[in-house]
Amino acid sequence: MTRTTRRGLVLLGALALTATTALAGCGTDTTTGAAPATPVSTPAGTGADGCIRDFDPNTDYYPVKQTIEHADNFTLSYHKSYQVLTVEQPTVGGGPVSYVLVKCGAPKPALTGALAQAPEVTTPVKSLFSASTTQLPALVELGQLGVLTGVASKAYISEPEVIARTKGAGVTEFAASGTTDAEKVVAAKPDVLVTGGTDDPSYATIEKAGVPVLADADFLESDPLGRAEWIKYFAALTGTEQRATTVFDQIADAYDAVVAKARDAKKVDVLTSQPYQGTWSMPAGGSFAGKLLTDAGANWPWQSNESAGSVSATTETVLDRSGRARVWINTANWTSKAEALKEEPRFADFTAFSSGEVWSPSLQVNAAGGNNYFELGVQRPDLVEADLIAILHPDLMPDHRFTFYRKLS
Repeated sequence: MTRTTRRGLVLLGALALTATTALAGCGTDTTTGAAPATPVSTPAGTGADGCIRDFDPNTDYYPVKQTIEHADNFTLSYHKSYQVLTVEQPTVGGGPVSYVLVKCGAPKPALTGALAQAPEVTTPVKSLFSASTTQLPALVELGQLGVLTGVASKAYISEPEVIARTKGAGVTEFAASGTTDAEKVVAAKPDVLVTGGTDDPSYATIEKAGVPVLADADFLESDPLGRAEWIKYFAALTGTEQRATTVFDQIADAYDAVVAKARDAKKVDVLTSQPYQGTWSMPAGGSFAGKLLTDAGANWPWQSNESAGSVSATTETVLDRSGRARVWINTANWTSKAEALKEEPRFADFTAFSSGEVWSPSLQVNAAGGNNYFELGVQRPDLVEADLIAILHPDLMPDHRFTFYRKLS
């Protein structure tokens, strides 16, 4: 049974929607190119832009309904002419928040209870402000880069298609200094601003001015495929449900295929992470990073901790517990051992540093320090996992071309 069949994509009505172009470059050693502009789903009574032309209260205007399998932090429910998007934890420790996404051309729905006070967004959106670079690959894959009219900072963007888009007219930079410029956002009047999972005090001002602010907290997902599945969040906003299902299924299949290569391989002891201000944040076994490492066939001392977070440790503790590991996989932007050693001379005491291998995901770092590992890597965990397996089990992937990681010398 195929993954798409297992996920049970729901097609209602007589309209059969043709699957869009397959995900380009979904192999384990290439990144994808930009998808062509993707038309929105157009059931009977709607125009090519996805807007309802002749409203019928008995018509279901969502012939393609997305199902969420891996992500835990957002849900979608359908109600003929509108859908409800709920983010379970919009910020760390925050309570659930729901948004009502109303198909353009439909009357305002009669809502009761908490939904009566929920923010409403008319979809498909025509202009979107993005507060996080992790959101940008989803818009590329959906063929909806044209709706991007605002980014927090242009300097940290890595994806070439997005860089080209932001160089043109009509894309506002609204937080170049790290602080959201509410006046810029309000003046631009986007259909929606999507946050990066933080509670910025300027958001209240923006909402009061009539610009809907929607939370995106994909970083709270502990499953790599759960993070990638947030592409369906953006599909709900842009009316590209069919495309999102196709893209995500191919990413998930590619991830499963590469993980299968290492399933029976001998486990490899690794040193993970790197210190920040003297403290190491070691991934727990139930965390996002822990899942990637486990699936790649790695062992590390904190793997048995089933939490979804990290465990703080001193350099002395890490040296005692992981000092003899011959492979060090970190998430720093280092390009050489000398650069790393400047930050902490005691790195030389680790076997991986002195006589083993040190790997950093620094192949795609731009001049400002923006790292595509934290941009494209969120949407393409299959590429991250392929790099990790090639590091730990090079015999299984002898011809692998690395996307993110480099071996430091």
